[in-house]
Amino acid sequence: MAPQEKKLLSAQIALRPASGKAFNAQTAITSENIGDYLPASETVDAARKGFAEAGFEVGNAVGMSFAITAPASTFEKVFKVKLEADDRGGIKVTDHKGGDQKYELPVTALPTELQQSVVAATFSPPPDFGPSNY
Repeated sequence: MAPQEKKLLSAQIALRPASGKAFNAQTAITSENIGDYLPASETVDAARKGFAEAGFEVGNAVGMSFAITAPASTFEKVFKVKLEADDRGGIKVTDHKGGDQKYELPVTALPTELQQSVVAATFSPPPDFGPSNY
């Protein structure tokens, strides 16, 4: 089942740290080391502006990230993907090559200016607990 065209979706954008330190899903970012992963204010401003110009509603930066919100068609156009609702109510991404579905959006599909600021873009998976009819 494809996501409804007019329904708004939100994804989280993780920004490139000013320190140049790399991180991934296995990196434990804690209150002790968060300073090593914070983006420069110029990075935040450039990324927020770029996503706004691409048609997204852009949330305030919190720590190392911010949220973007738009209809599915905007995500599909900007990230060059196909979106589908999964059986748990989450949104999964299939790239233009038809690969595996996942929650992460391909940053490499973004314009070069945004690629320089963004480390990752992802939909949040639904929780493994609680109501399933949202």
